[in-house]
Order: sequence, then structure tokens, then C-alpha cells
Amino acid sequence: MNRIFSFRHLTWCCLIVVVGMAMGCSLKTVVAPPPVAVVLPSISVESREGFQWPDNDLPGLFQQYWTLRKAGDAAKTFEYEAPHVREMVIWGRYEGFCSVVRSDWMSIRVEKINQITKQLIEVDFNMVVKTKEGAKGEIFYRDSWLLLSGQWFHVLKDPMVTGDGFGEMMGK
Repeated sequence: MNRIFSFRHLTWCCLIVVVGMAMGCSLKTVVAPPPVAVVLPSISVESREGFQWPDNDLPGLFQQYWTLRKAGDAAKTFEYEAPHVREMVIWGRYEGFCSVVRSDWMSIRVEKINQITKQLIEVDFNMVVKTKEGAKGEIFYRDSWLLLSGQWFHVLKDPMVTGDGFGEMMGK
């Protein structure tokens, strides 16, 4: 009677399985070291006396967003963008736009809030910068923030990154 597996074949198969298991168990698993928490120094945000933000959460979100932008952290900055902005942008353009480390940005001085609608505001502010000569300068920004389902989101309005509003990218 011919057996499909002889005792000798069965022994070899078991030996191969056992050796394979032993080798698999003896392989060292490389584990990545835990990420090091990098604490970014927050960019200073100042405003004139008596200035009022429309919401208690917004000043912290505003400061966090611009701290991440200063650090060039495009991935984390992207999380602050409004959902429609995230849909409109091409990631490579956004990343290129937001991944520049801005060591020349020193602080922010908020000038005023423009209430466009109940859900949309514009923040007018000056970015205090250090010029190449070492002097202080200021750059005016108008920043938009959208309140959506109780949460504030930044609204990037740069047509080089978000397109022209008609589905066409600028500067192709």
C-alpha cells in the first residue's frame, strides 16, 4: 500500500515546521523608539486693551495655528483647516506653502475682529517680524475663521493653494 506521506516525509515536515518556528521566534523585532515630544515655543499673541474675542476657544486655536505655521508643521496645521479647504487643496502645494520654518516671525498683534456672519469672522493682525538687517517690521494679515458644528476652523484663502474658487488651480 502506497502512502501519500511516509513516516520519513512526515518527520522532515515536522522538523521544518519546528525549525521555522524557532527561527521566527529568534528573529529580533525592531521597535521604533517612542517619539520625542517637541515642545514648540508658542508665538506671542497680543491685543489692545479691552479687545474681545467672539469665543473663549478662539484665542488658543489662533495661537496654536500660527505657532504650528511658524514651526513649518504643515501636517498639524492642516488639521486646523476648514473641511471645505481640506477638500480644495492639493496637498503638495499646501505642504510647500506651510512647511517653511519662519524664525523671522516674532509675535502677533491682533488689531480687530470683523464679524462677517454668525459663523465667519476675519481677524486683522500684524505679524511682527525680524528683518534681515535685524530691525523689527510688521506684515498685515487678514485671517478667516469659520465656526462649524461648534468648532472653529481656519479658512485658508490663498488661490495658489486652494484654487480660484471655480475648480481651477492658479499658477499651473
